[in-house]
Amino acid sequence: MPDFPHNKHLAIIRVAKQQVAMSDEDYRALLVRLTGSDSAKALTPATFKKLMAHLEKAGFRSSAARKDAARHPLKASEAQLRKIEGLWDEFTDGTGTETSLRRWMDKRGYGASPTWLDADTARKVIGALTNMVSRKLEKEARHG
Repeated sequence: MPDFPHNKHLAIIRVAKQQVAMSDEDYRALLVRLTGSDSAKALTPATFKKLMAHLEKAGFRSSAARKDAARHPLKASEAQLRKIEGLWDEFTDGTGTETSLRRWMDKRGYGASPTWLDADTARKVIGALTNMVSRKLEKEARHG
């Protein structure tokens, strides 16, 4: 497979090696054990997986895994949480607190905290807050 490893694979290996503080000597010895060569260019998809498993056992934690966990389809996204905070701030003219937002959410049956929202409920909260902000702006426009 001549197109393996890609530059992204080599970059992941460099980050993992640095994160676990593996010396170049130890890294090369590990490559020789896995591939028979002391160069990452000799990696195949199977040996890449073995290398990454070894680095994970040594303590490597991928930032991509954390990002994927944050994007869990059932959990409200960071963007949704920021949108809720921004709308609450706009609705309260910057005087609203996290506690007042929690009280508002709980009173309306959305739950006790934005961070506990699932994506669907977050969309509902955003819709409700958007409507509240719109009504507020219309009222302000009418009454000058």
